[in-house]
Amino acid sequence: MFFNWRLLTISGIILIAFLAVIFKLISLKLISGDFLENEGNKRYVKYKNIESLRGSIFDRNNFPLAVSIANYDVYALKGFKKSDLLKLAENIEFDDFKINEEFIVKTLIKKNVSIEKIKEIKKLNFRNFEIELRYSRHYPLGDQIAPLIGFYGTDGAQEGIEKSYDRVLSGISGKKKYYRNAKQEIFSKPIDVSEVVQGEDIHLTIDSTIQFFTYKYLVEGIKKNKAKSGSAIVLDNSSGEILAIASYPSYNPNHPQRKIQKNRALVESYEIGSVLKPIMIAMALEKEIINPKELIKIPRRLDLENKIIVDSYYHNELSPQDIIAFSSQVGASKIAINLGYENLKRSYYNFGLTKPISINFPSSSFGYMDVKNQVSKQELASLGYGYGITVSPFQIASAYSIFANKGIKKDFILIKDNPINHEKAISEDTAKFIMDSLEKVVSNGTGQNAEVDGYSEGGKTGTVHKITNGTYAEDSYRASFIGISPLATKSLTIFVSIDEPGLNSYSGGAVAAPVFAKIAQSSLNYLGYFEDEWIWEHI
Repeated sequence: MFFNWRLLTISGIILIAFLAVIFKLISLKLISGDFLENEGNKRYVKYKNIESLRGSIFDRNNFPLAVSIANYDVYALKGFKKSDLLKLAENIEFDDFKINEEFIVKTLIKKNVSIEKIKEIKKLNFRNFEIELRYSRHYPLGDQIAPLIGFYGTDGAQEGIEKSYDRVLSGISGKKKYYRNAKQEIFSKPIDVSEVVQGEDIHLTIDSTIQFFTYKYLVEGIKKNKAKSGSAIVLDNSSGEILAIASYPSYNPNHPQRKIQKNRALVESYEIGSVLKPIMIAMALEKEIINPKELIKIPRRLDLENKIIVDSYYHNELSPQDIIAFSSQVGASKIAINLGYENLKRSYYNFGLTKPISINFPSSSFGYMDVKNQVSKQELASLGYGYGITVSPFQIASAYSIFANKGIKKDFILIKDNPINHEKAISEDTAKFIMDSLEKVVSNGTGQNAEVDGYSEGGKTGTVHKITNGTYAEDSYRASFIGISPLATKSLTIFVSIDEPGLNSYSGGAVAAPVFAKIAQSSLNYLGYFEDEWIWEHI
């Protein structure tokens, strides 16, 4: 009897243990199955991202401005045999690589192997061996256009077009799957998990030849005048396209230790001086505050509260055209005061000076003007001759194109084939009057250094004191010139700004106007503007 009870007890224990094992197996399957499967996949399945080819950036003539170059790097994986390594050594040089090395982890053997060598190596059918495709970015124009294009590096897209159109250019990376054995050695061919979507190309309106001229003569002008920096823009008035945007100092985007420099034409805005006078006078004509043939009395000095305004040369009276040609501060002040604050504010807005710019660019700037309930005569005068409002180089160039386009304002484009918005800003008569005034600036006024051989031209000088420590510095200037050439149906608007030229010569007419002339001369010759309609009409 005792024996039976003992046998039953032992049998019960065995049964309970058996049931416990069964329960554990079921729980592992039902409860922990996913976990174990995932852990197994981690050990025996390998995923690899396949880099997409970044889209290229081209100029208007399909000249490459930014391209991706394929680089092939050779890696040995765990389990790669020394005998295979010796075979590999017959095809490529290892530099400082130790040929007796044991491969425990993924090891770089050789970077930047040529495609010809890669084809030879693939024929050897090595196991535990990997050829990794890596793209590097190259910029054929280098520093000529770097502040506009930006660059793409190890940290992704940095600055410029590369950054603003990164989603378009980057594409989508793909993924491949491999299987590994217990020794972590790959034993299968790659299996596609997701396909690569290559990045899209972008075609700019920029002309690389005109970009070269613009950058070349801008740098020459800055260095000749011992200036700090500068920018220049070239617009095609009839097409509404941007042909060149240059900024200096620049940098070499192909250099690994590149030091980024901002695009001063697009991200800076500042007081621009007398360049604003024609815009203000155009609105005074539109509002019938003045008429084109009116003679305005010009006192020797204009007393405005705590400020006295005088001209460099005394004129008893001047027409609106002469006020522009000789850049009269007194004349511009009188007109601005009569025009009034609300009209001034509205006119600068209508010309696009206080609106966001029409192109997509990182940290782009636009003009700013204080909104006030009460404005003194002194403040009105300042607004009339280009102080008290900030403007970006791109904005002032776009605004002047209104005169060349017979009163039509265009939103200039940088991406080719984008739609061009346009609207009426001023009357055709007012636009023609300002164009004639700008011609007089060059033929008989402050902009005579802007003359372009064989072509008609008009423009306006600007010279302003820069603000230093909250006040206008007596020895720090910004010199500008904006011009239109030829004065015909098809024309270019070119803006040049030079920051802090030497004190021996610092005016817009002396510093910036000659740069305009060189850019215009080379660009017009290159474009084939062999006949100037305006000159023939005025012979």
